Amino acid sequence: MSENLSTREKERSQLRRQMAIQHQIERLMNTLIRSVKQLVDDTQIAESNMEKHQLKNLLNVALESPSVEVVKHYILYQMGRDTAGTSWRYRQFGERLIKHLDELGKTETELVLGAISAEGKPAGSAPYFTEKDEIWHQLVRAYLGQLNRYFYYAKEKSRWPQETSG
Repeated sequence: MSENLSTREKERSQLRRQMAIQHQIERLMNTLIRSVKQLVDDTQIAESNMEKHQLKNLLNVALESPSVEVVKHYILYQMGRDTAGTSWRYRQFGERLIKHLDELGKTETELVLGAISAEGKPAGSAPYFTEKDEIWHQLVRAYLGQLNRYFYYAKEKSRWPQETSG
């Protein structure tokens, strides 16, 4: 009986920690969105030959893969296919995107871990690097989801007729 109680307590503790991690990631959404907007606006990728389905495919890779490195490798693959430099290599979009994802792994992941530690949430049973990688992956998924949305808006906005004042 006490073994079952111990198992349930561990499960509850892990669930509380996962909820704390999710809460901290949600608190970073404004930062993620500002970073996405800066990347899209600075590279003017919406004005390139990049199409909406290409970023949707990237998001799908992130959602289906358990690894950020697989996502980064997919971006490199797409950059390699862009021989004309009109989409993934346009204004160094792919390189800058990979840099942003790496920064998420360093900066924001540490912020999440620090915040949940400060809240006194007990450490999970997963080793530190595994948990850090999981947090990084969740941040990358959130980032790419917002990138997909903002790119969609920017791509469509570039196709709207120019407003006339009068």
